[in-house]
Amino acid sequence: MNQLDKKNLTILSDDASEIEVLWKDGKPLINQDDIKRILGWELKAEGLCKDNVCVPFSVSDDHVGSEFFDLLQLAETLGFSTVLDYESNFLAIDTFSALRASALSDKKAPDIKLPDIDGNVRFLSEWSDKKKLLVAFSSW
Repeated sequence: MNQLDKKNLTILSDDASEIEVLWKDGKPLINQDDIKRILGWELKAEGLCKDNVCVPFSVSDDHVGSEFFDLLQLAETLGFSTVLDYESNFLAIDTFSALRASALSDKKAPDIKLPDIDGNVRFLSEWSDKKKLLVAFSSW
């Protein structure tokens, strides 16, 4: 597949979304406007930026146009793991992989937020310096 194909891609990252992407050589290319919505980072002249932190990013040699970028390359630059199923038009992006790695090396849990049994959003930091037990389960 050397030509550009336009298809919808379902992306699961922090949220689930469906966007139209260009496909080139089995890689999804996304519009620059979709980068922040999907990855939570903005593409600026300094690189990929979030708040006051920027990660250098250089465009690959096979870059298409000035507004479309290789989503897999963007995710890899940020240290995110990805799983792509081309036939199903589905991409999962693990935006927490870098956070997990630092938690393992620091031996400190990240300040995650989850709903409690009553549906109230709680932060792990609410129980700072206390032992905690997090129970996760699924019906499937």
